[in-house]
Amino acid sequence: MRINYFDLILGKEPGIPYLAGEEIIGKIEIHVQEKTRIARLTVRLLGQAHTAWRNKASDIMYESKELIMDDYVDLTNKELIMDDYVDLTNDLALHCTEALEISEGKHKMEFKMKIPYDVSSSIEKDNHGSIQYTCSAILDIPEDGESEIISEKEVLIYSLLNLDAPHFRQSVRAHDQVNVIGCLCRRPKGWISAELIVGELGLLPGEIVKISLIIENTTKRRKSKKHHKAHECALLSLCQQLDFRAQNRYNPQMYDEKFLTIAVESEGTCKANDNKGPETKLIAFKIPENLPPTSTKANGLITCSYFFKLDMEHFDLVVPIVIGSAKTAEPILL
Repeated sequence: MRINYFDLILGKEPGIPYLAGEEIIGKIEIHVQEKTRIARLTVRLLGQAHTAWRNKASDIMYESKELIMDDYVDLTNKELIMDDYVDLTNDLALHCTEALEISEGKHKMEFKMKIPYDVSSSIEKDNHGSIQYTCSAILDIPEDGESEIISEKEVLIYSLLNLDAPHFRQSVRAHDQVNVIGCLCRRPKGWISAELIVGELGLLPGEIVKISLIIENTTKRRKSKKHHKAHECALLSLCQQLDFRAQNRYNPQMYDEKFLTIAVESEGTCKANDNKGPETKLIAFKIPENLPPTSTKANGLITCSYFFKLDMEHFDLVVPIVIGSAKTAEPILL
């Protein structure tokens, strides 16, 4: 083969996300054994949302596909079908003759592609669906029949959600209270209340958020060795909820939905002691790294949201929050 090496190399390592509005910077390496004529060299960025599953109750297959981005850079005639524009004609002339014959040896071609601001975040869950982006370099060769060489890399892209708006800086809370009834006597034993306060509505991956937990337990329990030894805990979890929607293969008017809730981070905390009055517990909760932002652009197939959940024995508290991708650090007051 006249071209024995063709590779697309991106500026970021695999698994490191690009943000909407950011430039994808990369290069194409070509090793040519024998001078050959080329027709076109393009770089293409393709995004697709896909959901598919079989409904267990009806045994009907549901599947939907949506093309959410299809942009390309033409490195042969310098066309860039995006919001940005690049001219690589002079670069190409260094590697080819006027007849577009590329010479023997190693060649490198750099490129830039700007990601649109209006994109959905990359997501992938088996047996549910995915939002995937692929960057491809395509070399068209007219000799020996029409043929092409393709080098393809998956790109992780997150939507741009700025958390500088005032309401994202405000605290959010939830409160609940239940009356506890004795199992045998069916008489009221007291009540348990809890309030969960999250320091800010908008949070970044990797950020440490201050959480206050106020619990009061007015019930009385019989003293026993079991209760003396037991150390009761409540579980505080940051949960990610993914909503999937797919179309009936045989009836386009019918849709099915699936919901997937994942505890991405959890931390235990002690419950309040009986009859001790309200107790406040302060928690420094670290948001995990590399979480996709909360969905702001509904593509109709997959949406992502987050909430804190406090799992008590008698009830749960849920506080919705927003995970973003950009936030200005507050100034330190001296």
